[in-house]
Amino acid sequence: MAQILYPSLKHYKMAAAQLMAGDLVALPTETVYGLAALADNQAAVKKIYTVKSRPKNKLLPHIALSKKVAQKLAIISPLAHSLMDRYWPGPLTLVLPKNGKNGETIALRHPATGWAKAFASMGFDTPLVLPSANTSGLSAPITAAQVNQDIGNKISLIIDGGTVHGTASTILKIEGTKITLLRAGALSPEKLAGFSVAFQE
Repeated sequence: MAQILYPSLKHYKMAAAQLMAGDLVALPTETVYGLAALADNQAAVKKIYTVKSRPKNKLLPHIALSKKVAQKLAIISPLAHSLMDRYWPGPLTLVLPKNGKNGETIALRHPATGWAKAFASMGFDTPLVLPSANTSGLSAPITAAQVNQDIGNKISLIIDGGTVHGTASTILKIEGTKITLLRAGALSPEKLAGFSVAFQE
């Protein structure tokens, strides 16, 4: 089974080192537990699909721990910039045009968690992929024990952040000044609708 460690700078450094080595690490977010891998390590990304039994045509959400990283991955409109300023770090996923890929999109998020803050302070600016840490089709885990029971024999490390909220992130697709709600989640549609109107005014 996976090694389960409590949150600390030492353990965050261990998690970062294992990710850099191509391993998978389960990390808590303010919504659910996620399964992390380096986004630019194709072997590690492939492991995520295998561990989760995830359909190959289902894309993975990315984690960008700074705007600088986000700008390398996506074309960020003024509206997207404003949403990032208001709600990042936090439970908001933005679907944006992918840099250098006409017609393709990428889902980006910056979770409000201790490990994300620690990674950024270490200068860890490599994008991650972070789908929920469960077998596809099962409920997303809200405790380290649930992760361990489901996929603990297939990954190396779980950071135990206690019981998390359980409500998935809100997903918005941004096209110019247009916001499309793709998934209702931790941020209320009313709050986001108000933001959109205020921005366009």
